[in-house]
Amino acid sequence: MKNFSWLLVAALALTSCMGTKKYASFVEQRVQIEQTALPQLEALVVNAPATEHTGHQFKQLERSFIPALVYWGWNSTISCELDPAMVAASVRRGMYQAADKLSLQDRLAGKQLVVDIRQTPGQFMYVNKGNVIFLVFAHITSGEESITPRPTDLVLHYQLLENGAVVASGEQQVKNTQEPLRNLWKSSKKFTWLYLDQFELEASRMGEESLKNILLQLESDVSSL
Repeated sequence: MKNFSWLLVAALALTSCMGTKKYASFVEQRVQIEQTALPQLEALVVNAPATEHTGHQFKQLERSFIPALVYWGWNSTISCELDPAMVAASVRRGMYQAADKLSLQDRLAGKQLVVDIRQTPGQFMYVNKGNVIFLVFAHITSGEESITPRPTDLVLHYQLLENGAVVASGEQQVKNTQEPLRNLWKSSKKFTWLYLDQFELEASRMGEESLKNILLQLESDVSSL
């Protein structure tokens, strides 16, 4: 009887059915739109994407809780999109880190690279679902808490300027390689924070890779550099 009561309490805790307001608080506690000031380089200008909205977006796709006599089930599915300005800041950080490593200022020799971020990653799906089936002398429990990123790539447009005139231009696309994440040991809050930390690293990596690829494209045309 004691184990049965404990199971009911545990199931109730798990099935409180995560809503958008509660989940948004987890995200907003971890990520900030205000970012550390980035270094200023005359040779590199990175413009954030033009978007129709600001702030993080959350949409409840599924929210259910069934506390029946022999069966408890729950499902909370939330579609999330991080603020593009916040994502762009992480991408820009990676690009400026790459600019420093690659000695961009010297390699451009007075020219200026202007990059417009056209599309950013940052969309993902949070899912918390499961069920408990109560039998006479036993119970069967199953559950899943996961975050799955939408495979949105980073898309950039760039122009190389010399004395204000465009001497080369093009587009660059970098794949988002972040994998789905399952929660096996953490609270929902810390699990979400782990995903967001990994996402920030991925966005920075994508920015760094994009600048490397742009330089390779430019240097393939000897007349541009």
